[in-house]
Amino acid sequence: MNDILEYFHIPKSGKTRQRISLKEIIDQLNPTAQDKKILNSEVNSIYLEGVLDAQTIRIPSYLSDEHLYEAIYVLQVSLKTDQHFSLINEKLHAAFPNPLIIVYLIADKVRVSLAPKRINKLTKDKSVIESVYSTSAFVIDEKHLDFLDLLNVSNVKALNLKEFYDKLTDTVYSERLIELIGLFPRQIPNTMNLKQSIKKIEDETSIMNELNNNYKQATMMSEKMDYHMKIMNKKHEIDRFISDLKEELINE
Repeated sequence: MNDILEYFHIPKSGKTRQRISLKEIIDQLNPTAQDKKILNSEVNSIYLEGVLDAQTIRIPSYLSDEHLYEAIYVLQVSLKTDQHFSLINEKLHAAFPNPLIIVYLIADKVRVSLAPKRINKLTKDKSVIESVYSTSAFVIDEKHLDFLDLLNVSNVKALNLKEFYDKLTDTVYSERLIELIGLFPRQIPNTMNLKQSIKKIEDETSIMNELNNNYKQATMMSEKMDYHMKIMNKKHEIDRFISDLKEELINE
């Protein structure tokens, strides 16, 4: 299958194909002039592709003082580039009170994003994003097959729609491990734990990149040698952390 939406296996009763006006979303968000310019220049199209609720996937809704999960919307968004992905992704999640599964088409690559939300106690028709999670930009290939198989909504076992969404969020964010450790884990980690691990790797990589820049700008041989040793030590530290993470996930 080349269409990533097919891997979700949205039930026929939940499928739709409704174009959503970008103007309506912009009006809803009331963004800054710069953000509006980015949205208008980068978004090709937005479609509502499916609705997942108690009727379509046979999983009960969830209501508490903090959360409301009655229906999950599946959107497909076509972007011109990946340049402003984080901003656009956050804005689109914020535009809808319902939890979303957003599938992005960006040239020959795809992304999937989810964002758990809680009730906005000040404005009942809005929600508060707890955190935003997304895959890397990837192509549908053999090393992603295990991940793609887990997107099948009919195979996600959950007591309610919130648990369903949380489990799918864990799966989606775990896609990032394919690039980090070279494979998709047999045991899906919790998103919060995984986010901490990925942030640690990204922070250390940022430090290493800064050391590389300092190395290039250094003029004295002694300085270059000092930065070279620091870069090598940082690289070994990152490699060791990734190796430990891989071993932990594989042996779970």
